[in-house]
Amino acid sequence: MMRIMLVDDERLALELLEIKLRQIAGKRGINFFMSSYLSAQAAISSVDEQQPDIVFMDIHMPEISGIQAAEILQERCPGTKIVFLTAYDDYAVKAFELQAVDYLMKPLQSGRLEKTIDRLIEQHRIRLSDKAKQEEKAVSQIYSFKGIRFSSKGGTPIAGAWRTAKAQELFAYLLHKRGEAVHKSALTELLLPDLEEKRALTQLYTYIYQIRQTLQKVGISVTIRSSSIQESYTLELGEDVVMEMDEWENDLVKAGRGGQATHGRMRDLLEAYRGDYLSDYDYVWAEGERERLRQLWMAYARRWIQHEWSREKHAEALPLLERLQAMDPYQEQECLALLQLYDKLGQFDKTIAHYGQIRSRFNEELGLPVPAAIDDWYKQRMIESRRK
Repeated sequence: MMRIMLVDDERLALELLEIKLRQIAGKRGINFFMSSYLSAQAAISSVDEQQPDIVFMDIHMPEISGIQAAEILQERCPGTKIVFLTAYDDYAVKAFELQAVDYLMKPLQSGRLEKTIDRLIEQHRIRLSDKAKQEEKAVSQIYSFKGIRFSSKGGTPIAGAWRTAKAQELFAYLLHKRGEAVHKSALTELLLPDLEEKRALTQLYTYIYQIRQTLQKVGISVTIRSSSIQESYTLELGEDVVMEMDEWENDLVKAGRGGQATHGRMRDLLEAYRGDYLSDYDYVWAEGERERLRQLWMAYARRWIQHEWSREKHAEALPLLERLQAMDPYQEQECLALLQLYDKLGQFDKTIAHYGQIRSRFNEELGLPVPAAIDDWYKQRMIESRRK
C-alpha cells in the first residue's frame, strides 16, 4: 500500500485529484491510502504521523507556499516523493531544485497523471525491494549528497548532533579521505590555521573526541585510528557500513552498461541525485569531488534524454532536460533542445518564456548575443506561428 498526501487550498481541485487517483488505483489493482489537506500547515502538522510515500502539493497557497512546505516535508520525511501541482509555470526550476518527481500543470490531464503514477509505483516497488535487501544485509549507510546523514541498520536517515561546526567539518574531511592517513598538521592547517601548533593539536583532539561521541549516538560503525608514528588520523568504515554516494555511482555506471533492460533503472538513479556532494556546507576542499559527480550526473542524464528523444518520448524527457538546463544553463545545444521540446509538446508559452531566459543569460550576464542556431530557430518559429 502506498501512502499519498494531497495538499491544495481549493476543495474542488482536491476532490477531483482524489477521484482521479482512485480511478488509476482501480485500473492498476493497487491500494492507495490517501489523506487530504486544505492548507500546507495542516499537512506539515500531520506528516510525522502520516509518513507519506508521495505528496501531491499545490504551489500557490496562502500563508505557506507549496515550495516552502515541500522543503519542510523533505526535512521530516527524506524519502518522500514530491509532485507539484500548479496553474502557473514560473516555479518549474525551483521545483526541480527540490528534486520534485514531477511538475503537473492544472487542469490535470488524466493521461499525464497516469504516467506520473506509474513511475511512482515503479520507484516505490524498487525502494521497497532495496529496503528489503538492505535490511537482509543489515547494513548502515552514510549519506553525503547535500548534507551528511546516517542510517543505522536500515533505519530512517538522520543528521548527527554535532557539538561544533569544526567537528562536523573534520568528520566530513576524514570521510572524504576515508582509508587514507591524513597528517595532523594538514588537519590543523585546514581547520585552525590561526592557532599556534600546541593549541591547535589540543583542539584537534577535542574535535576527534566529539566526533566519536556523535558516531556512538547514531550507532554507526566508523573507526578513526590515530597513528603516533605517522602523526595522522585514518577514518575506516565498518564492514556493515556503505557510502550511499559510492553505491549510487556504481549502480549508475552498471545501469549505463546494461542497455535497454536497465534504462528505467538509470532514470530512477538520475532522479535519486538529490543535490550536489556536501552542497549544504561551504567546504572549498569538496569542490573537486562535487564537480566530478555533477559532471557524471549530467553525462548520464544527456545519454538518457537522447535515448528518450530518439524514441520520440518527449514528455518523459522533459523533466530531466529542464533539470539539466537549470544545472548547466549555458549549454547551447540543450537550450535549443528545450525550446524545441516545449514546442513539440504544444507548450508555446514556455517556448517564449524560455527564449526570454536564454536571451537574458547571454545578453545581460555574458554580454553576448543569443547563439545563432537558437536565434534563427526561434525567429523562424515565430514567423510560422503568425502565419497560422
